[in-house]
Amino acid sequence: MRIKLSFITALFISLLWQQIAFAASNIEATVSDNAIFLGDRVTLSVVIDDTDSDFQLDTSLLEKDFSVSRPSRSSSSTYINGKSSFKTTWKFSLQAKHVGELTIPAFKIGNLQSKSIHVSVKEPSDQATNSNNDAIFIENSVDKQSAYIGQPIILTSKVYISQATSDLSLSAPILEGTNIETYGQDKNSETIRNGIRYQIITREFQINATKAGTFTLPSPVLNGNIRQSIPVDSWRSRTVEHPINIRGESLPITIKAKPANFQGNWLVSEDVRLSEDPSITEKSYHVGEPITRAITLQIASIDTDKLPNLDFNYPKNLRFYPDQDELKTGTANNIHYAQRVIRHAIIADQPGKLTLPEIKLAWWNSKTDKQEYAILPARTLTILPAETTAEQPPVAPIPMENPTTDTSTLTAPPAVNHEQLIIWQIISALLLIMLIALVIYHLYYRRRYNSKITNDKDEQINKTIAPYERLQQTLQTNTPAASYQALLQYAQDSFPGLKSLSHLIEKMQLDEQDKKQLNIEIQRLENACANPAVKWDAHKLAALLQKYQQQCETPSNINIMDINPS
Repeated sequence: MRIKLSFITALFISLLWQQIAFAASNIEATVSDNAIFLGDRVTLSVVIDDTDSDFQLDTSLLEKDFSVSRPSRSSSSTYINGKSSFKTTWKFSLQAKHVGELTIPAFKIGNLQSKSIHVSVKEPSDQATNSNNDAIFIENSVDKQSAYIGQPIILTSKVYISQATSDLSLSAPILEGTNIETYGQDKNSETIRNGIRYQIITREFQINATKAGTFTLPSPVLNGNIRQSIPVDSWRSRTVEHPINIRGESLPITIKAKPANFQGNWLVSEDVRLSEDPSITEKSYHVGEPITRAITLQIASIDTDKLPNLDFNYPKNLRFYPDQDELKTGTANNIHYAQRVIRHAIIADQPGKLTLPEIKLAWWNSKTDKQEYAILPARTLTILPAETTAEQPPVAPIPMENPTTDTSTLTAPPAVNHEQLIIWQIISALLLIMLIALVIYHLYYRRRYNSKITNDKDEQINKTIAPYERLQQTLQTNTPAASYQALLQYAQDSFPGLKSLSHLIEKMQLDEQDKKQLNIEIQRLENACANPAVKWDAHKLAALLQKYQQQCETPSNINIMDINPS
């Protein structure tokens, strides 16, 4: 009996050991494409034949050569012919940071290790343009093909989409010697071409060159997935997604250097205007009276932060007090203008003629290729002596002919009714007592009411803490697991319906650089959650979230100027 029991126990242990050995027997990593162009995105899939919530992947080794998106994880199981199989799949979106022969290192989970993958990355060329049978394509154009250093070029990219897509992202082009940023807001429209209805997404990029030469401006890259319906049988179909990397045509541009004969601080534009309200010279002023002066500077094709300062050339003994400048932007005849209104007060300290010197601003006209000057002519003001307050002369007494008093003409004062006086005094006292009682009751009631409101507010504050404040408090503890949960709660509170952090970065209104950095910080947080040995610093993530929160709390205040170019 004991021998039989030992045999059964050994058989059970053997079967259990085979199940454990089979549970995680293989791990493999694959990519959607191993020959790509710079800017393309590829999908990396890592599959292990097991399902375990403790399985975690360390993607920090990929960050040297690739920009890595937040991974998506899925688990599945099948049961066929009495055999069960399990599978866990991770998917990443990778974008190469430079050209060359790159290597995706092997992934290691427990005692299992995948094979490394070699990826060839080349510079974009005409072959990189892929319209996917005209289902999705990009058209590019620039507002000018030739510009000077410091003169922006606006690249307009129109994305035409006729099929279902997901996770679309349009990346700015990369060109050495230039600074390229997204310009303005995206615009949506529709059109029909060759009988096909397209949705059009228009995005503009501002290009500022820092060196002269002839360049080929690459196209922005559209990354994402296109959805296609694949028939399974005669009455069923399934939807599959294929990654796409689409470019438009590259455009030649020429950047010219600053002319050698230009004199002054470099300023290039198509139009520069300097004006002032002429009514300042139409009236006279007194000594000590503030004289308000408003000067308007308008420059085409420039940002407000690049508007130059003006030199007023005032005499040293003239007192003037500047006010805060008023900055605006606007468009006239499809030309972007930046405007600065400069206001200050002038106080003259002596009468006579006050001459406000000429204001002169040198600039280079990119249309005529000549140096020109925006001039505000000198103004002459008339300053009068200070005003004095006229004093009223004393009133002289009326002379009397007979200063002696005639007592026979004096009249007696009217008699006082004492009964009516007593009645009015009683009524006044009663009203005063009622008023005092009303004030006491009001103060007592208001004190109790305010105390109740304060207690209610304190209870409400103690019960609820804003997710953002809770997130910042958790990040200060530098605890990866708690920080991840707090970040997920903050994301779901900010964007209702968000079930994971996969689309958080696209929904947050940040520039491309901050989005990339936020993506890296979230990946580092996930790596720290997966591997407690990984050191993680929450300061960068906290700073990015604080920047986004400040943008959300700052109201938009975009003033469109009224420019009459005529």
